This record gives sequence, structure tokens and C-alpha cells, in this order.
Amino acid sequence: MINIYYTEKYWGHSQTMNGPQKVVKNLIQSLKDCNIPFAINEEVYDKTLFVHWSTDMLGYYYELKNKKNLLVGPQVWAWSNEFHQLKEYNKVLLPSKWCEDSMNKFFPKVKTGVWPVAIYSPEIKENIKTDCLVYFKSRPESDLINVINYLDKNKITYTGLEYGRYTQEEFRESISEVKYCIIIDNTESQGIAIQEMMAYNKPLLVWNQIIWNHMGDNYIVEGTSIPYWSSECGESFVKYENFDKLFNLFLSKLDKYNPKKYVDRELSPQKSIDTLLKLF
Repeated sequence: MINIYYTEKYWGHSQTMNGPQKVVKNLIQSLKDCNIPFAINEEVYDKTLFVHWSTDMLGYYYELKNKKNLLVGPQVWAWSNEFHQLKEYNKVLLPSKWCEDSMNKFFPKVKTGVWPVAIYSPEIKENIKTDCLVYFKSRPESDLINVINYLDKNKITYTGLEYGRYTQEEFRESISEVKYCIIIDNTESQGIAIQEMMAYNKPLLVWNQIIWNHMGDNYIVEGTSIPYWSSECGESFVKYENFDKLFNLFLSKLDKYNPKKYVDRELSPQKSIDTLLKLF
């Protein structure tokens, strides 16, 4: 039994359903699937989750009677002014281990826990037309050009998606038409879109960003584009000079990967909800 608090204003405006929206959507679906009673934006039960922390949540926070059983996250920005108004709570939730490590490094007094939301993949009918999908998000355009030039040179057919510029229907259609995906992404706190590709059992070749420095040189930590990952999901590389070698290895093992198995095991609704409830 849990109270879920969120505001749609936090989601902003995007052509596609973004990460903050999917966290709420998948959380609610997981609670339903696991037969856990819940209330939305009202204090009915003794456990409460604020899915995000922003100015819009302060009114709910001050009205909340039982703050000792309050979890806040995973959408939290510790450098915001409103974060420091969070005085009484159980834990702040981060979506992955590297995010928790960075919180503990810069804000060591904050009590933390790790909780990823479950991943869902609505059924699609495969109709393979193209070798691969190139997924591009928050990286220098030169990185994309390097990969595209390589694919063109080697006569690899591809389609492309850039974060924030596609609908969910376009995303699923693109996934249904390719054998595998190439990911050119910055650090990800959870990486829901990437994990959705994995849930559709698409092997991934990931150009992994392993440094987070969004706050400048005084706040540098180790991060990753793939916080939930194993060798069964595909291959990853850090430097472009390794791309050619890894790409050929990746192709040679294409039928050996099983990323869906990883998602079903590590990011299932039941595991996500069990983890969340234990954090109280």
C-alpha cells in the first residue's frame, strides 16, 4: 500500500513520452500488475513516494503527515534550491548505482537508495527491412557522423532516431524493422529507451560515455550510458578507434545475445516493486 505523488507539469512538453512520464506510467502499471493498492496525490496509506522533487511538490510535502515513511525520487536534482527544503524523509531514491555514488560523493549526508522503474515493451510485429537503428542523444554531432560514415562505407543499411524527435509509434516501428541497434548516448541515469530496445530483444552496440561532468570540472564522476547491462545484451566501447573491431565482433555474435532475458530478470515489474517496498 503506497501513496504516489507527482505533477504532470514536471514532464514538460515533448513530442515523445519522455523519461519522467515513463517512470510514472510504468510505476503505476507495475503496482497494478503486482496487486499493490495505491493512491495518487493523497495520503491514504502509511508509505509515500514522491516520484520527483520540484517546487510544485512543496505544497504536498508540507501537508504530508507521515514524512518518516517518505521516499523521494528517482527524479531528483540535488543542486536545485528546492532540494535543500527536503528536511524530513526516509530516503532519496536514485535510478542507478552510479547516480547514488555521485549523490553520496557530493552530498554525503543524504540518505539514499537505488530504485529503477520496470521496463515494458508493448507487442510489435517484426518486419525486418534494415540492418540497424542508430539512436542518438546528447552527444557531439561529430560522433554521429563518424558512425554514419562507417556504416555507409561498409554498406550497412540503417535508420535513425534522435531523442525527443520521435513519437512512441515511430519508436516501435523503427525497432520492429531492424536487426540490432547502435547507441550513441551520453550518461544515462537509468536509460529507459535503451532498455526498451533490449526488452524487444535487439542486441546493442553502445558507444559508452563513462564520465559525467554536467556541472563543470569541480563535479566530475564516473558514469555510464548503460547502468543496467551485461554481456548478454551486446557490446560496448568508449573510444571510436575501437568501433571497427567491436562492430565486427558484435556482428559475429549477433545470434548469441539475449537482452530480453536480462530485462525480464533485472527490470521486471515484480523485482522493481519488491525493491521499492524494501527501501521503506
